[in-house]
Amino acid sequence: MKQSEKDSVMNDFKENKISVLIATTVIEVGIDVPNAVVMIIENAEQFGLSQLHQLRGRVGRGNTQSHCILVTDSRGEYTKARIDTMVATCDGFEIANKDLELRGPGDFFGCAQHGLPALKIADMNRDIETVYLAQKYSGEILEEDENLSSEKNIGLKKLVENLFKAGEKFGIN
Repeated sequence: MKQSEKDSVMNDFKENKISVLIATTVIEVGIDVPNAVVMIIENAEQFGLSQLHQLRGRVGRGNTQSHCILVTDSRGEYTKARIDTMVATCDGFEIANKDLELRGPGDFFGCAQHGLPALKIADMNRDIETVYLAQKYSGEILEEDENLSSEKNIGLKKLVENLFKAGEKFGIN
C-alpha cells in the first residue's frame, strides 16, 4: 500500500469505520487506537518476547477489556516457556530477563543474536550481579585512566587488546 492508503486505513480504523485490521508488524510502532481490543498474533514463536510485549501493548489502551491471543503450532518446551512468560506478566523488565535467560545474550563480538557467548567463568544469568560489578569497576578504571596507559594498567591493556582482536573480523574496533 502507498503511505496515503495506509494513513487512510489507520484513520478509518481509529474512527471505527473499519472494525478489523489485518497487518504486519508495522502496527507495532506509534499506533494508538484505544478502541482496539483484540489482537491475534500468528506464529508467535517467531517473535522475540520484547516484540510480543510491544505488539500486545497496541491493545488495551481504552477502557474496554482487551485480549492478545498468541497462536503457535510449536509444542516444544522452549515455546511453552516463552508463552507462559507472556501470560504471567506484563512487566517489560521481567520479560526481558526471561528472554535473556531463555535465549542467551548472543555474541558480544560476532553476529549471533541469541545463544550463550564463549565466557570462560561467568554465566550471564546466574552471575548477573558480578557482571554489574565488573561494569562498575571497569568504568572507574577507565575514568581514572581512559587509555589504560599508566604503569599499573599496562597488563590490563594487553588483556583487553587480545580480547578485542577476536572482534576484528566483524569490524569491531
